[in-house]
Amino acid sequence: MDNDLLKELTLWHNKNKYEKIINKIMEIPEPDRDYDLVCHLARALNNQDKYSEAINYFLSVQEQGQYDPLWHYRLGYAYYYIGKYKEAIVAFEEAVALNPEDEHSKTFLEMSRNAAGREGNEKIRKVNDEQVEGLLEVDEKINQFSLVAHNNGSISMILSVGEYKRDIFQTRAEEGVEGNGYDWASLATVFLNEKMPHLVDIIRFDPEADMFAAYTDNREAMFSFAIAFNEACEDDILMKDLFSRAELD
Repeated sequence: MDNDLLKELTLWHNKNKYEKIINKIMEIPEPDRDYDLVCHLARALNNQDKYSEAINYFLSVQEQGQYDPLWHYRLGYAYYYIGKYKEAIVAFEEAVALNPEDEHSKTFLEMSRNAAGREGNEKIRKVNDEQVEGLLEVDEKINQFSLVAHNNGSISMILSVGEYKRDIFQTRAEEGVEGNGYDWASLATVFLNEKMPHLVDIIRFDPEADMFAAYTDNREAMFSFAIAFNEACEDDILMKDLFSRAELD
């Protein structure tokens, strides 16, 4: 891929301008699209919630992607969000095998396994009742977010950033706000400090560009935080007010 084009696509991705990425790549004749271009196109389709289209593009370069952990991660991401959890598990397992340090793939692997279990699919792993007690009930109350119980006893609250509440973050776009995982963490920090200060030393944040993640070893604290933070995010006036005081990363 041409370096100038790569820089342009990366800039658009960082600014959540996924439609521009799609249009730009679609202007290039299909025979002239290399592996990197196809992956950029499919990733942008993922971020536009066009998961089935993304899967088709990812699979069109399957041979080239077989040793690329990012290819497996992004394919698994698409499978997860169309509810094909078994396929997602296979993809995330391969991503982790290729890159054991990939925490995102590990998290989505846990999420896929939990989802597969909830739907009555083949049981992928056993989780003791104490570990998941109350998790499914809370998970149903937090809309765009997901709770993940980990084998080490910790619990995470995950959001794959995208369209959800993007207009709120746009109120500070002139400051470089993009609505990415770091911006969500800045919002969550203000919420925690002002609304739930007793949990400040218990709930931790570990965001990435495309994901907001909160985690703790205290299950009840996470349940309380998850429900309260979700309610705050559903109140646009409150969310704008909180974010107005967020210190940007």
